[in-house]
Amino acid sequence: MPSPKPKARDLVCLPKAELHLHLEGAMRPQTLRDLCRKYSMEMPTIPAMAASSSSPTRFRDFSAFVDVYVAACACLRSKEDVRRLVLEVAQDLKLSNVFYAEIAPSFTFYSRHFGSMEDTMRALADAASRAEKETGVLLSYVVSAERHLGTDEALKLAHLARKCADQMEINGRPAVVGFGLHGPEESHPPGPFEEAFAVACGDGKLASLPHAGEIAPAPGKGAESVVDAVRILNAKRIAHGALAKDDAEALRALKQRDVVLDVGITSNFLLNVIESRENHPIKYFLDEGIKCTINSDDPLLFGCNILSEYQLCRDVLEMDDFTIAQCAKVSFQYSCAPEWLRNKGVEGVDKWLST
Repeated sequence: MPSPKPKARDLVCLPKAELHLHLEGAMRPQTLRDLCRKYSMEMPTIPAMAASSSSPTRFRDFSAFVDVYVAACACLRSKEDVRRLVLEVAQDLKLSNVFYAEIAPSFTFYSRHFGSMEDTMRALADAASRAEKETGVLLSYVVSAERHLGTDEALKLAHLARKCADQMEINGRPAVVGFGLHGPEESHPPGPFEEAFAVACGDGKLASLPHAGEIAPAPGKGAESVVDAVRILNAKRIAHGALAKDDAEALRALKQRDVVLDVGITSNFLLNVIESRENHPIKYFLDEGIKCTINSDDPLLFGCNILSEYQLCRDVLEMDDFTIAQCAKVSFQYSCAPEWLRNKGVEGVDKWLST
């Protein structure tokens, strides 16, 4: 008789850090409805909210995704709105046993309601401090440039990120820990943003955390964008990176610099980066010696959360508990969390694996 299959460990109990999470994209659907009603706005159509999880509707292209995201940003107009959003995000993270999260707000799209981008960041830092105290989930922010707004705007945000890191705190820690690069990659490769990243991250105080390898900047240039993010922007971690698969130069660059990929499997599927969730390259990257973390990216738009993404890795990609645990460990080890929390997270993962 074949030996019985070992009982699966409870993924809820696995300690996690979420390192690829967009603030506005983590809004609860009901909160979006409430805020749209509050400001007499039309509720945007979100494919994941209109379909079952077994047959999710994909976005027709990246611009369709951006349109919905910007609509979600448009309903954030007061400190009360921001406090509600950040608290609910922290509460939802706690339900998935997330100890720590690095959250990327797109405040460029709503800062006019708060006076300035700096004032908006102060409201966000205050909201995070309050949410931390209520939930126990530690939060940090990643200030990010939007590709399509150009390099001058990116440079302004780089200076703001440094100022916020120096002057704003979340319960005694720097409010901002990294500088990122968001928005449509098409026609916007990483290279032109070199100066902004040098200003923000040149001395190592802020981590370089760009998106790359999700949508090719030009036909056939997806892997090259990953190489440029590593070699030009000096990335510590890269959000996505899926298009580095099978490219020797990209794989070599990632391994030489020990750059981590913060992957989003459902995100890549619904944005047509991959043909199916079963074909996501996370296992390929891990086999190639490239470290990866598991993330939800935009739960509102993709109908997922970090726990469901871990479950997907087990059920659909057939990743075993050891491999899943290694991804969870990396999420702590390569985060910008305080050392004591990184150690606590790693110890917790080891304890989970020993059960």
